[in-house]
Amino acid sequence: MTTEENECDGLERIIDSQNSYMWNGQQGSYIVVIVYAIVCTFGAIANFVVLMAFCKNASLRTMRNRFIVNLAFSDLLLCMITAPAFLYLTANMFWPFGDLLCKTVAAVQAVNTFVSSLTLAVIALDRALLTICPVQWRLASTAPLIFFSLVWIVSALIAIPYGFAVSAVPPQFPPWNGQESRDKLVSCEIGMPRICQEDEATWNLMPVGRLSYTTIVFAIQYLLPLSALLYAYHQIGNTIRKRNRTTKPLDASRRNLLQTRKRRALLLLIVLVLTYAIAWFPMNLYNLLSGLEIITFNQYQYVFCHLIGISSTCVNPITYALVNENFRTALHQIFSWTPCCTTTIDNNTQFTTLQVTPYPKSTIEPPLTLDSQFE
Repeated sequence: MTTEENECDGLERIIDSQNSYMWNGQQGSYIVVIVYAIVCTFGAIANFVVLMAFCKNASLRTMRNRFIVNLAFSDLLLCMITAPAFLYLTANMFWPFGDLLCKTVAAVQAVNTFVSSLTLAVIALDRALLTICPVQWRLASTAPLIFFSLVWIVSALIAIPYGFAVSAVPPQFPPWNGQESRDKLVSCEIGMPRICQEDEATWNLMPVGRLSYTTIVFAIQYLLPLSALLYAYHQIGNTIRKRNRTTKPLDASRRNLLQTRKRRALLLLIVLVLTYAIAWFPMNLYNLLSGLEIITFNQYQYVFCHLIGISSTCVNPITYALVNENFRTALHQIFSWTPCCTTTIDNNTQFTTLQVTPYPKSTIEPPLTLDSQFE
């Protein structure tokens, strides 16, 4: 083997060694990868089942229920694209897929997260408006579709600066910052290793700096859904209390039914927002403190915070199943081939859960459904 070949092999060994430097010898690194795989797999399957349920059950396919579909679709993308890409970026120092794909992955990650937070905020706002002016807002049939479109448009616009700021840049540490090593890479026909990361020089060229952008993201991604939830909770609570004082005694039965539906809708909203808030709080706080340079960035702490965040994608489908009867009915239809879900139905029985619930067809009020909780 010639001297030049030895030098080329040496460069390749350096690249391989540095590429896996962040995880080599770290106790528990394989456990993190396994847990990531479990969370992503379960989240992807669970949210895919949610989408199948809405396709399977016609009563679930309403305009306002598309918000839940939107959230499930966003969580599905998070588990199938965003989380695996994030894990690759943290497990490998170098990015071999080019600058364009580096920017694309970063932008998709940002859009994914913003869609989830804005969808929760829109659901809260929609519930509040349905309570404050039920007739007028219910008749505005295109409003949910407009909200649905705005969520994706606004999310994409907010993610654009981050997509531009992230680039596949050459490493600025030895031996790659020296001209001699760069010349050897050219002679050995080895591509310069690159790191997919935020470029400070690009941030400095933008009207919004990195710190300002981090603060804006924290407000939109975390504070906005919580504020919308508090507003919706306050408005719905006030409306229910006012109607309790003005409702006639003869309307008590109807009033109780409507209040039960509103409480279930509010319960679903509260659980979704709180799940999101608790799961993504460590990640948002870590980004904010790191951006303010209050703490020193640590790769392993960052990965752990992100793992907690993506766990919300597993909790949301479970929440739908626990709160919504029609969703459980759709699940039964999907998994009717399994022994645990096989049940005989007679002519006077209607399914509202995974088990048979006697329900005479002549009863005036139907059982609560997902539609009644969101419309």
